[in-house]
Amino acid sequence: MARGNSQNSLLQFLDFVQEPLRTQVYNRRTEIRRPRGRTLIEEGIPSTDVFFLREGEAEVRLYSTRWREIVYLHTLGPGDIFGEISALDGKSRSASVEALSKLVVADVLRASDFLACLESSPAGSIWLARRMASGFRRLTDKVFELSALNVSARIHCELLRLADKGEKPNGRIIVDPAPNHQELADRVGTNREAVTREMGYLSKQKIIEYKRRKLVIIDLAALEKAIQR
Repeated sequence: MARGNSQNSLLQFLDFVQEPLRTQVYNRRTEIRRPRGRTLIEEGIPSTDVFFLREGEAEVRLYSTRWREIVYLHTLGPGDIFGEISALDGKSRSASVEALSKLVVADVLRASDFLACLESSPAGSIWLARRMASGFRRLTDKVFELSALNVSARIHCELLRLADKGEKPNGRIIVDPAPNHQELADRVGTNREAVTREMGYLSKQKIIEYKRRKLVIIDLAALEKAIQR
């Protein structure tokens, strides 16, 4: 999945495309609005549309046999793109994407329009390649954490990722809403009990506060240092 900073990545992408193709593609776009819990794309399904997320957050997941276990991959936010891999290689979806926020809004391009834009614009292709490279780096970090770090350190790494997205009033970092303990467990490949123990430890050390899905990181430096313990 490609990631960017713009709140409207479709317009940013189309800035690289010359007229009349730019307007033609923009006019053929569709908009989707999905509530929390709705599947936007499903792993294994042969579809190739490309989604440009405008509002809300969505979660990229893999499921084990019969959907009994969840493998969390990434959280998408405004400005992110998903579905581009199937558009590029023509194969079925490599992961599922589900709406995480109360409402998710995205612009959707057909694969044929998406590819026509890339073929017409080397700059647009480089723009996409850089976003995908960022995603590959993120996945490399994730593989390293799952392979080399213990559960406590993986939880700390996930909390630090959440901190990057949080608000920062008065020297603290606030993430609201934050994932619950089961969702954190899914993200780091462990069980809810292990997350509860570690969050309790961090709370006792006055490193974090966690209550009613509101996470407050009190001491960011101490959290970073805790990865080494």
